[in-house]
Amino acid sequence: MLLAYGTMLNSASAASSASQYFQQAVADRMVTRQISLSEIGFSRPTVLSGSDSQREIFLPVPAGVPLSDATLQFKASYFRADGGRTSMTLAVDGYPVVGRKLADDRGDVSQALGIDGLPRASGFVRFGMQWSSVVSDVMCSDQRAPGNVLRVEPDSRFSYRYDRSDIKTLSVAWSALPPRPTLLVAGRALTAEAYDTAWRIGLTMERAGKRVRWLALPAVGDMIDLSKINVPAELRGIPAFAAVAGGSTQHKIRDAAEIGALLTLGRDGPLRADVVVNDVALNKALHQAVNALAVQIQASSSDAALAYAAWIANGFALLGRQAATDLVQLSTFAGNSVILVSAGAGARAAGLFGTLWRPVAAGQQIEIKTAKSLSQPPSALLLSQFGAMVGTIDVLAKGERSVAFDISALESNGSVPDQAIFDVSAAPGPSGEAPVASIFFNDFLLGAQVMKVDGKPHRIAVNIPRYAIAARNEVRISFLRQPTQIRCHDVPTAFPVSIFPSSHLTLKKISSDKTFVGVASQYSDESNLVIKADWLDNVIVTAPLVVRIADASGMSPEHAQFQVLKQGETFKPNRAFLAFDLPSEAGKASVAAHDGKLMLTGGGKTPVLELTGLENLAVAEVADIGGETGITYYTVGKVLPSIEQPFRLARGNLAVLDNTGSVLQFDKSDPTGSRLADEGNPQSLWQRNMGLWLILIGIIAFVLISARVAQVRRVKQIAAAAAAAQE
Repeated sequence: MLLAYGTMLNSASAASSASQYFQQAVADRMVTRQISLSEIGFSRPTVLSGSDSQREIFLPVPAGVPLSDATLQFKASYFRADGGRTSMTLAVDGYPVVGRKLADDRGDVSQALGIDGLPRASGFVRFGMQWSSVVSDVMCSDQRAPGNVLRVEPDSRFSYRYDRSDIKTLSVAWSALPPRPTLLVAGRALTAEAYDTAWRIGLTMERAGKRVRWLALPAVGDMIDLSKINVPAELRGIPAFAAVAGGSTQHKIRDAAEIGALLTLGRDGPLRADVVVNDVALNKALHQAVNALAVQIQASSSDAALAYAAWIANGFALLGRQAATDLVQLSTFAGNSVILVSAGAGARAAGLFGTLWRPVAAGQQIEIKTAKSLSQPPSALLLSQFGAMVGTIDVLAKGERSVAFDISALESNGSVPDQAIFDVSAAPGPSGEAPVASIFFNDFLLGAQVMKVDGKPHRIAVNIPRYAIAARNEVRISFLRQPTQIRCHDVPTAFPVSIFPSSHLTLKKISSDKTFVGVASQYSDESNLVIKADWLDNVIVTAPLVVRIADASGMSPEHAQFQVLKQGETFKPNRAFLAFDLPSEAGKASVAAHDGKLMLTGGGKTPVLELTGLENLAVAEVADIGGETGITYYTVGKVLPSIEQPFRLARGNLAVLDNTGSVLQFDKSDPTGSRLADEGNPQSLWQRNMGLWLILIGIIAFVLISARVAQVRRVKQIAAAAAAAQE
């Protein structure tokens, strides 16, 4: 009797605790973010050295949203091999917050920096570091101290919290995406429409600097890793939560209620998401999961069931949203704000979230009728359209600006960059010294010039060779000053340099260039992305690969038409294409890739490389199919490579890929690079053919001299004949 009574008390207590848990979940609107420097591109330590070295890091935050508990765990150390006077200053949004004088030979300067919670309209917190090291205060000599350095570790971590109710528009929700957002789809097998939207949105996020984590909603019978989840004790009295609380690395889902339990864990569970592809299949699966769990919760306590129903209404607003074909919505999923993209809105959503139209997505539910890139002039393109290039920089020793763009974004219909033209002006230093402007294209120094220092605009233009162009490109201009001190102890002062909005790229049309870059230039117009039908059945493996290869080749998520090739169907393209694992006979490829065998035939018919027993390898090459030129991808072996990091298909027309990206790229028609060497010759036509010109000039001079000699002889002969006649 006592045992039964105790059991009843424990059950009632558990039901009450479950009710309180759901009530707290409804009330909890705070979202926690943690971002390491390595996640935003600083994969290696950042090193500052010299007498005055500065660096700014832009930490992403939701645009215009107040922050709570914002902290930067700054991890750094220093070395002072040269001694002297050394100091470190840290700043937030341009305001110094920490200053330290460093006297030891080495030490640790790690510390936690509190950051104010004011909204940042730009979507970034500017974190600045300044390192100053002077050998002596009295000697008039070189004061640089190359042995004194500050080393900032990539695992420095920025954390903050924000209220998800402050995310009121889609544009703000996009800015609130973490560096590694999760893209959720209905399951491992998708319809062609849902798959089409998934790869387009995934590619759009990758182009925005995100590294997408792909997640399929699990189904009954699937295996899932539960080793990293923690089920609250107050929920373990409910059978579904008890079943997933074991912490197993390989748990088999037995019923829909267990899926509901994993969803209910919200941001602390394995099924959290940031972007969701919404279709009928997803809504059906979610309804089944939450309803199955509701039955178990109702059996345990009616109070807990009511609290659970309130949490579902608050934390799963997408369940009430229709999966229309042209909607992008701000919704909630498992208590987290998500961007909900209808399965038929992929191309239009990619156009909306591109860099041009994203700021005008100022609504919670937007019906996208059209969202396309603006057509660009065929001959020129302003650099300011790709990012913050123009403006004024105060340059003490070095300053630079850069922008990146995809060839497919040029709207150029077969044109590629021909010249980079910068309109700039500079103020002189105290002794009239001028800065040097250096222009880089994909890290190639294409030109450098000492600037005019009259404070008036002037133009610097450099030619862009074909070998420097890739599917995705970066243009960078760097300004370098040599600080001059009239007197030894004068404080060096920065002087302004301006880049004007008229700075631009000129474009040049190329004809029938069957290289990766040539195909990428065709992707700016309508193009085709083609997969086999069985790729729809394994989206978690195939979609990330499609996104990575599409990104590497310069495919546009807005302009591409998606095509699924059924078994036995022949591919007949009518435009530039990117095709995955088509039968090699379709493109008459120089690659035979199947059953772990790789055979490369180069430019002829005789194999130059033949290997067997390969796995996790692939080949991408430029091919002609039906009179159209595109890129074909072939898997070598039975396992697709898992390419985690972005890469570029740049030089040539054939690339071998593995899990790290491109391991080999070359041009089948120019394997030794002789044509590349000739095309990349920076000499003028006169300089290239100096010998021929000298021979031609010599021949012309010889002819002219011979003619003159002959003329003189004839004149003498005529004069002699006339004299003889007179005699």
